[in-house]
Amino acid sequence: MKPRIFTVPAGVPFLPALAGAILDGNLPAAGGPKPDPLALPDITLMLPTRRAARALQEAFLEKSGARALLSPRIRAIAEGDETSAFMSAMAEGLSPGADALDLPPAISPLERTLHLMELVRRWREAIASARPEDEAAGNNTPAQAAHLATELAGLMDEIERENVALSGLKDLVPDTYSEHWKLTLEFLKIVTEAWPLHLESNGQVSTVDRRNRLILAEARRVASSAPKGPVIVAGVTGSIPATVTLMRAVADLPNGAIVLPQLDLDLDDESWNRIVPAHPEHPQFGLKKLLDSLGVDRRDVSVLPGAEPDDTLKRRFAFISEAMRPAATTQQWHDYTQAADAALIEQTLKSVSLIEAPSSHDEAEAVALILRQAVDAPGRTAALVSPDRLLARRVAIRLEAWGIRVDDSAGRPFAKTVPGTFLDLVINAAMEDFAPAALMSLLKHPLCRMGLKAFDVRRYGRALEISAVRTPYLGKGLSGVAAALEKSERDRLEGERLHPAAKRLWDEDRAGADDLVTRLQTAFAPLEALYGKKEPRELREFADAHLAVAEALAALPADEADPQTDVNPLWQGEAGEAANTFFLAITSASMPSPLIRASEYADLYRSLLARENVRERTAVHPRVSIWGPFEARLQQPDVLILGSLNE
Repeated sequence: MKPRIFTVPAGVPFLPALAGAILDGNLPAAGGPKPDPLALPDITLMLPTRRAARALQEAFLEKSGARALLSPRIRAIAEGDETSAFMSAMAEGLSPGADALDLPPAISPLERTLHLMELVRRWREAIASARPEDEAAGNNTPAQAAHLATELAGLMDEIERENVALSGLKDLVPDTYSEHWKLTLEFLKIVTEAWPLHLESNGQVSTVDRRNRLILAEARRVASSAPKGPVIVAGVTGSIPATVTLMRAVADLPNGAIVLPQLDLDLDDESWNRIVPAHPEHPQFGLKKLLDSLGVDRRDVSVLPGAEPDDTLKRRFAFISEAMRPAATTQQWHDYTQAADAALIEQTLKSVSLIEAPSSHDEAEAVALILRQAVDAPGRTAALVSPDRLLARRVAIRLEAWGIRVDDSAGRPFAKTVPGTFLDLVINAAMEDFAPAALMSLLKHPLCRMGLKAFDVRRYGRALEISAVRTPYLGKGLSGVAAALEKSERDRLEGERLHPAAKRLWDEDRAGADDLVTRLQTAFAPLEALYGKKEPRELREFADAHLAVAEALAALPADEADPQTDVNPLWQGEAGEAANTFFLAITSASMPSPLIRASEYADLYRSLLARENVRERTAVHPRVSIWGPFEARLQQPDVLILGSLNE
């Protein structure tokens, strides 16, 4: 029996077409009977992402025309990230066999980074000892080690995701390879030798390795005990080799089916056969590789019933397919241009526009204006698709200025959230020895309260700024700020010339400024004690002090605190929960804690959180979104904007 493999052509909304085919009885086999509404939960659907799974539920409701519906069991394989949503959800339906339950636990990302930091540090020390003149021997700061450890972790994830071995690295180049390559091979022994031994000795595995093992366990379970209901894999391209094994098991089921996104059925055979392995840059490379792995010929793939494109979409996709033709067969462009109808192509691309922005700021402004225009049209949906996170943030901020909160699939960098900026300002003030700019930035942050009312903090902070730093300031530390306040008061009493704003301060303002400095000295005492020592201390000690200072600074007055929850404002919301999780982990006794100096903590702290994103669960506009290229693959808004995809 040939496997049932379908495709939804480009331009046709994938998820509505998938839902419609199931409700019409065209999946897992074309022309089948319509399913009983009560039997829909017997159908299992596997999708690449959780977002696609949520969108498919909405598509089922829309296609059925019902207010409520028993939907199929929808599982997310999480093909595009390192999460294990698919595995955690299997307990509800498709559950892996008993062998999967015996898998070792996965090491946490933070623990992995800290362990790899130590391995990087040892390697650099060995290089410095053996080759003191080598460039790799210098710049051995903890922050740089953390950055290098993060890059190594990404490399290991790629290796395990592709299920390849690095044992043949040394044979990639001749014996006369350069000294630089020799050094690289020595460095990569961290990945090939040291790290596997570390995981084995601690009874752990990586997140990607555990995910692969669970997917393979599910593939074995599907193959050995076929589920009673249909099993359909949809929208998955097999970018993870383990998912190819699962898809092969599903394709072999008598009630299994695979639905591929946007397979090019019109590209000539010569070009199609040259895509793999010669053209990994081609957009059909992943699908061609998947079909080869499944042993399926492209001619055996059918268009999903009900998803047939109209003539305009056919012509548009044919034009795009021609433009994306593999470089090895671009000589066929001559034949295409001679036979093509330019007027018809122009009509086909009538709804496609190109905006050439002179700068990145203009690009963000143009994108935001298009999205805002879509919001003004009733019922119209719009999305920005871009791999450029900076562009996405600029667009989101511009839309927020118009009162439009956009759903950004990647979330917001933790450093850009309210708790993230506050924690950074706290450590920055201590690191810069309470220089005027660092201190005033901290005092003006909304989380900085120190047991005072918000109005009083701002009022006394303004008095502190006017009295202490609007005159020549040469002090250092909080003691220097206190001395500047004393000098300002003496000058006032002695009739010295003061800044005009200082003459308008009330006695209560000056007393409040003094009190503010006293509270700051009390709050910062844990960090001040560590910053006064020259010998290295454990990272855990600095994190504990950082945590204590931040909590003291964010403390509310007694009459504003909620006695029932007793939660510091710093830890509220999704970003606060992320910060709390980070500090609980890094201060845990079981977590590695490298020795660092006080001057190194701030940069290391920022390096450890540099790639952390937070998805805040706030009300967003239901018709506007920002997606990455992977997230956008199965989505079909009315207005689609491609940003920073110049190549």
